[in-house]
Amino acid sequence: MKNCNLILFDLDGVTIDTEPLYAKGEIRLFKEYGVTIPDEDWKLFRGCTEEKFYDLSMNRYGITEDRKKFQSKGRAYVREEFEKNLDFMPGFKNLIKRLNGKYSIGLVTATPEYMYHWVNKRLGLSDIFEHIVYGGMTKKGKPNPDPYLLGMKQFNIKPEKTMIIEDSVHGIQAGLSANAKVIALTGSVNVEDMPPAHKIINCLNEIDHNLIKSIFNTL
Repeated sequence: MKNCNLILFDLDGVTIDTEPLYAKGEIRLFKEYGVTIPDEDWKLFRGCTEEKFYDLSMNRYGITEDRKKFQSKGRAYVREEFEKNLDFMPGFKNLIKRLNGKYSIGLVTATPEYMYHWVNKRLGLSDIFEHIVYGGMTKKGKPNPDPYLLGMKQFNIKPEKTMIIEDSVHGIQAGLSANAKVIALTGSVNVEDMPPAHKIINCLNEIDHNLIKSIFNTL
């Protein structure tokens, strides 16, 4: 029988309910420059590092503003939304209670260091996760597997003993490329646009020890 020893969580859209907050801040930013981001474009940006998001979006929509000024505005608008509405995803706290004592638990996020520390002060992420990988700790971010491979290295646990919980195309691709098992949470991406994860769920309440065991012992 195969066993799972490690569960690695994504942050945005899995651990904390930030996707709508990022969207509100970014919509406000681009509106100032006469740009409305089409609904179908959001999936291109989910799971990107902050640097990659601004590279892609400024190029895609022809924004000629100074990069540092544009990015600074975006950070300020997103932080305003975080100040008002930041919270854990529905079902996250209860899931952690179900997992504690059975698995090692880590966090792997594309969120930049400054934002991780800001969120950590408010929600106590370092009290929940044993080890944390944030944006910039590896040369390549998601969809490259390096962030997840670093997360496994921190625990000294191999991919075949690791489960990853993700919600973005880039994140799911990164987990699969790291040769781990991947649970994909719907909400940020349409199911038909998701890479072939080992299990697709609609809410975190669906995850328990029996589900994890079944994924690891399915041929």
